[in-house]
Amino acid sequence: MFVSKGEAIVTLGDVEYILSKNSMYICPSKTSLELKIAVENSVTAYVIQFEITENTTQSDTFINLHIEEMGGKLNLRSTYEVIELCNKLVELSKSPIKEDKLLEQAYFYMLLYAISKNRISSDQDLSSMLEKTKQHIQYHFSEPIQVKDLAQMMNISSKYYMELFRKQFAMSATQYLTQVRIEASKWLLIKEHKTLREIASEVGYKDEFYFSRRFKQEVGISPSVFMKSRRKNIAVLDSSFFGLLAPLHYIPVAAPLHPTWRSYYYKEFGDYVATHLVVGRTPAILNENIMLLQQKNKKYDVILCLDNLNAEQLTLLQGLGHVYQLAWNHLSWREQLFEVAQLLDAEYEANNWLAEYEQSVHKTVACLDAFCHQQTFLFLLVMGNGCYQYQDRSIQEVVLGDLDLQLATALTVEAQQPITIEQLADISPDVMMILVYEDEESMKTWSKMQVDEVWLEMKCIRNRDIYMLTHFPWRDYAPLPHLLIVKEIEKLLTSKSSL
Repeated sequence: MFVSKGEAIVTLGDVEYILSKNSMYICPSKTSLELKIAVENSVTAYVIQFEITENTTQSDTFINLHIEEMGGKLNLRSTYEVIELCNKLVELSKSPIKEDKLLEQAYFYMLLYAISKNRISSDQDLSSMLEKTKQHIQYHFSEPIQVKDLAQMMNISSKYYMELFRKQFAMSATQYLTQVRIEASKWLLIKEHKTLREIASEVGYKDEFYFSRRFKQEVGISPSVFMKSRRKNIAVLDSSFFGLLAPLHYIPVAAPLHPTWRSYYYKEFGDYVATHLVVGRTPAILNENIMLLQQKNKKYDVILCLDNLNAEQLTLLQGLGHVYQLAWNHLSWREQLFEVAQLLDAEYEANNWLAEYEQSVHKTVACLDAFCHQQTFLFLLVMGNGCYQYQDRSIQEVVLGDLDLQLATALTVEAQQPITIEQLADISPDVMMILVYEDEESMKTWSKMQVDEVWLEMKCIRNRDIYMLTHFPWRDYAPLPHLLIVKEIEKLLTSKSSL
């Protein structure tokens, strides 16, 4: 039994197995089971029945033993090849030609080979279970957590669990718990007007004195000193600066915000930004935002802006505080992070954040196994009445550079090239990432594309290896959205179902 889309439940006696996109179940011989699929869910499942004959040859013996050894629930690294073979078996099963039975047998052996090649070993299963305990820490850090409880989640001893955790994450589980708690406390110190006792309790510490000691050990300064250091009056004239300031644990007092455009920043920081400016980069919007800052009659410690100001705008801003223009188009996002960190005396935070980013990249690369790195990707932009193959700096540096994924066709940096459905079919990417503008004309174009016969026959469409992207984080060039891209890539390509 194999599920290529959605989720199903296999019941064998009193035991239930959840099957999703990357898992299957090989039923042992002489047993009966039940397959449950929720009616309201969209699910594609294959049930393949086969007989094991008496062992007549050495080859038969090997195959039969191999099937028995693979029996039970299996997790697969990749399902692309398995889906192709299952579709072929379904097609051959309907053929009236007798000779096709031989071909059907051959494809079944190919399916067994694909399953064997792509199944995840027990070591990799352990890695997946470790990741789940790590997620448990992330979601329950405010509660009492002991190593023995985490080890029990994996049905292993505490000693063995600690060895595995340190080996996989290069730190102990208790160190990671401390790291998560301190990170949460930093944002509470910045955002909330609460006592140290209240903050300590919210992040899982029994008293504020122990919390203060742990905080100073980890950060190098006390919670109160950290809180004062983040009270700078910072104004930014572009919402992308949130993606630079958040890793450094700063929230500006004035910034462009909108509930729709880059809504992530609005939801995360909107309540803590005193002056909401207008989102946009045109000269008219820049003039409007400068006027809004002037009306506040306030001096700012730092005003961060892009290098797109004219002399008059720059002079007006300099009357409100120290102006720092960032060379957005000429510096990499890492260089931008360290420039702003140096300006705000936050190099420690920048180094820590970058280490977290590199860990996330390493984890994602490990999850996107060797097969995924052999696949080809194409990024498609649907805009107005046309569609475009595109590649921007984020794709170039994060997707192709850090994650080492491969494009179906080479493009220059910052390229946006018109492309037809027929040309897409000729390129035939293994995976397609699609970003559709939300205006009426773009949505109509997208609707027409989805019923086009050439489109529907494309390999990635048949295999449901297409994924819908959003403007944020994909069209925002900054450290925080790049971390979100890494996490989203992992989630999309290892998810239960694609679109």
